[in-house]
Amino acid sequence: MSDSTGGTPPSPLKKKGVNKMLIAAIVAIVVVALIAAVVLGGFLNPPQKYGLDKIESEGKVIMWTEASFAPFEALDPATNTIYGFDVDLANRIVENISAELGKNITLEIYDRTFVNIPAALANNQVDMSLSGMTITDERNKTVLFSIPYYRAEAGYGLLVQSTNTDISSIDDIINNSKTIVVNTGTTSEIWVDENLVKTGLISSSKVKSLPTIVNCVQEVKSGFSDVFIIDNPTVNTYVTNSSGELKNAGLIPLPDEPYGVAMNQKSTDLKELVDRVITEMLANGEMDALRAKWGL
Repeated sequence: MSDSTGGTPPSPLKKKGVNKMLIAAIVAIVVVALIAAVVLGGFLNPPQKYGLDKIESEGKVIMWTEASFAPFEALDPATNTIYGFDVDLANRIVENISAELGKNITLEIYDRTFVNIPAALANNQVDMSLSGMTITDERNKTVLFSIPYYRAEAGYGLLVQSTNTDISSIDDIINNSKTIVVNTGTTSEIWVDENLVKTGLISSSKVKSLPTIVNCVQEVKSGFSDVFIIDNPTVNTYVTNSSGELKNAGLIPLPDEPYGVAMNQKSTDLKELVDRVITEMLANGEMDALRAKWGL
């Protein structure tokens, strides 16, 4: 039967054929678009590089440190340069990286708060950190450490004002309810928390945590806290540079703390090279000479 205009109605079979062709064309377009996105994405977002691959492509080693942990690292305000034991070691490592890669690699050092360094390493913002960082099980969860390059054998020192006569031991701090300042993220902060606060020997209100060592030293100089607890060599360095304002009031003897070069966990080739450098320096006396240079 013809319609009202006299034409013939379209065939249902032809409609189905057209629909199938349309669907196939759409699918093809989608597939091509997805392939193009993957290919283009590979160019725009290439795989992230780690360790020596990253260093070679960038031509530099990015190092973060907390530049007030003297004598391991300190900032010269006159030249705005960072110097110290760790800096000398870092330069030695970079020399070996340059030789390994066959090209000149530069070292860029940035002063950053200590507590932020592990996260920066984990995020691959930083190639390595030399900052007197103690190798611990907790830190091993987020960063990759070299073999130890230094062992802090003495323990923690007690930095106080030179006029202080109330503190000569940790017992004096506990018995006289003295106020303590510690550097955020350090093992000395952890030690105070676990051995003094959590045991109930000292109230948490008596402990202040500050982001840099310079802040902590100034806290004692200003009289806002009675004592700063930190690695003994650092206490002695600040005493020497204090023009008589500060003194080392005593020692908390502890098992040695191994310091390591911290890297991203995927930087295994960089670790292998750093371990080689440290092993050689320990064997040939170069590390001993470096310790003597910085009074360690």
